[in-house]
Amino acid sequence: MLVTILAAAVLPAGAHAAGKSLWTTTGAIVSVNGPGVDAATKKLLISTPINHSVCAIKAPGDSEVKAAIGAAFGTCKYSRFTVRLGRVEAAAKCTGGSYGDASIAFVGTYNGTFYKGSNTSVFKTKTGDMTVRSNVNGRITGTC
Repeated sequence: MLVTILAAAVLPAGAHAAGKSLWTTTGAIVSVNGPGVDAATKKLLISTPINHSVCAIKAPGDSEVKAAIGAAFGTCKYSRFTVRLGRVEAAAKCTGGSYGDASIAFVGTYNGTFYKGSNTSVFKTKTGDMTVRSNVNGRITGTC
């Protein structure tokens, strides 16, 4: 489902293994727009909460975050990617994802055990671009 893909883009998924942290992401899709996006689709996506858990290294580095975006959205080419002073910014064009080609942008904060941010994804559809905006929070909730 689209909600799972949006949430998965923030932190890397991984096989359950000892010594890793369980990251839980919660949030909401705040808007869905585009030609051909009917009212029922908008209502469904906006009313579906983001709630996703993944097993990941405790403090993901650049390569893990990039891999997470790639796993969620296909093969991505970055035009911007920075993790600096507690701030995360990423922009990429991705191809081959489950929902088609997309442009991805994430801006947020990260401190090693908690992150918060907003994601804008623009998916190429048969009727034109579909823009999905979401706000997410994530934190370590255990080990796996």
